[in-house]
Amino acid sequence: MKSLPYFPFYPGEWLRSPTILGMSLEEQGAYLRLLCVQWEDGFVDPEDVPLILGWDEERVARVMATRPWRRAFRTGDDGMLRNDRLSLELDQALQKTEAASAAAKARWEKHRSKGSPKVKRKDAEAEMMDAVHQLAQQGVVLPQSLQDAMRLYKEARKDARRGVWSANQWLMNLNEEYSFAEWEEAYRTAARAGWASVHPKKAGSLKRKTGHALDTMKEWLDDRD
Repeated sequence: MKSLPYFPFYPGEWLRSPTILGMSLEEQGAYLRLLCVQWEDGFVDPEDVPLILGWDEERVARVMATRPWRRAFRTGDDGMLRNDRLSLELDQALQKTEAASAAAKARWEKHRSKGSPKVKRKDAEAEMMDAVHQLAQQGVVLPQSLQDAMRLYKEARKDARRGVWSANQWLMNLNEEYSFAEWEEAYRTAARAGWASVHPKKAGSLKRKTGHALDTMKEWLDDRD
């Protein structure tokens, strides 16, 4: 039984069982081996018993004719050997497995019918205007030309399939260190060049990462054309 690779084993019942008490230790091992075969296949084919146990056919016939072994296995209408207790355990295990599978399927169908919760996506225009409004509340009014440059860069980011900037990201890229005119030129240059960032680096930086803003504002202003 591939869906449940183990079967219940009760040591107390095994040790007190009249069937077990009537077997030698070697026969007990043979009995357990046949139970394993039945659990896997649902039955034991009598023709396979000599091969399974490593006994010759004469010994198998002699042992199977004893009373403990007649208790251990019965021959069904199909000619196969089965232990009644193990058959019951097998049927119950199959029922539990099928019930668990059906319950899992029902939960999945219920989840699928409701649909996955929708994640609210950021609106690029709304995030940008949120930053503009926050600055306005602080008494900093951005000129329309700068807003147009910001919008130009926003659309360039969209075309390049870059992530949507949050309002906080816009605010970080509008610090007071540079003038409105410098920021406007920076955004327009970044839009033309397809840069991932427009936040200027401090003057004196020795390294310049490809795809990012130029090292200084002077270089931006020199790169208008």
